[in-house]
Amino acid sequence: MLWALSGAGLMLAATPALAADDAPIPAVGWAGVTLTLAGDVARIGELDPLGPAARAGLRPGDLVYGCNGGGLGRLGAALAGPPGERVDLAVRRGAAQRLVRLVLEERDSVRP
Repeated sequence: MLWALSGAGLMLAATPALAADDAPIPAVGWAGVTLTLAGDVARIGELDPLGPAARAGLRPGDLVYGCNGGGLGRLGAALAGPPGERVDLAVRRGAAQRLVRLVLEERDSVRP
């Protein structure tokens, strides 16, 4: 797994594992969100309007402070899970805090 943190936020990209030539490369799920890490929170940046994160109710500017019952240390692995994987995010919007569940999808699954 390759991690890159830039002005655009946290980007995850799968790298093929060394395996037999006929072994399929596992699919990596897609959340449709760009995150920027800032200390102990991740700020929601851009959202694909058709993506799982937008449909789960996330908005640009929301702050993610936890993932799957733990801290942000689990966020990268959770968002790089396979399609169908559930990801629970602890989110702050203003003074309100809530738990948001999104389900990772195949990237082209929501495109017309």
